[in-house]
Amino acid sequence: MPAIFQFWLAKTFDPWTQNFYRYSFGLLAMTPFVAWSYARRSGVFDRNEVFGCILAAIPNASHQVLQTMAVVLLWPGIYALFGRSSVIITAVLAVVFFADERWIARSIKFQAGTLLGLLGVAGLVWSPDPAGASLSTRGIVLAFAAAVSWGVYGILVKKFTARGGPMLGSWTIGLFTVAILVPPTVAWGDLGAVLRADAWTNFVLIFSGVLSIGVGHWLFYVAIRDLGAAPSQSGLLLCPLGTMVLSSFIFGETFRVEQMVAGAMLLCGAFLALSARPPAPRAP
Repeated sequence: MPAIFQFWLAKTFDPWTQNFYRYSFGLLAMTPFVAWSYARRSGVFDRNEVFGCILAAIPNASHQVLQTMAVVLLWPGIYALFGRSSVIITAVLAVVFFADERWIARSIKFQAGTLLGLLGVAGLVWSPDPAGASLSTRGIVLAFAAAVSWGVYGILVKKFTARGGPMLGSWTIGLFTVAILVPPTVAWGDLGAVLRADAWTNFVLIFSGVLSIGVGHWLFYVAIRDLGAAPSQSGLLLCPLGTMVLSSFIFGETFRVEQMVAGAMLLCGAFLALSARPPAPRAP
């Protein structure tokens, strides 16, 4: 859903303003639950973890803005396929930073899936177009930059939010994300756009913040806590299918056969890479 929302809202809101408001509404929706969780003393952060949440908010804010820019240039469906390259990026970073996930680098499934995924990405970039048109180079660069930001964000989430828990972690990083978005929104955005937009547009803006930011990121944190940074990305591999169907139905986006084949290679490669399982522990 995020790519659909961002593409639709781009007609009214620039990338800075759109993401500032979406994150603000998502943060407000989470606040009562965080207050209840804090009252029960179910999570707490020390100074180092708070600083880590600030670090995680930087690639998170970067990902949101870059994604919004890329979606407009590539269309939601194509962007959703490119964006899943973050699965491979996250897995590589997890191998580097977390000892408990290094087994995945020795997995044949992971190696074969990574190769297949990279071939799929290459196919998306260079798929021939009979009409002579090509994908926006700027859009491709922005999409990959957004994928890298998302991968770094997922790693930092696991590293710094384990003790505080998913609810407090997603709220804290969301708070710092909003703070990071304030200066560029004031400088290059249009905070008054929300007052000029019609009621339906503002409803979509608020709903997208609550669903994609408030609920979506919290569930992503739960997955990272329970599964790990790399395996938790597997659920996100369903995103392109839903995004492509919705984009085709709502915006009339069309897909060439070559793009669909390359996209299928990318998704199959990512599924294969993340279907790898850790080796069984040896008996003493």
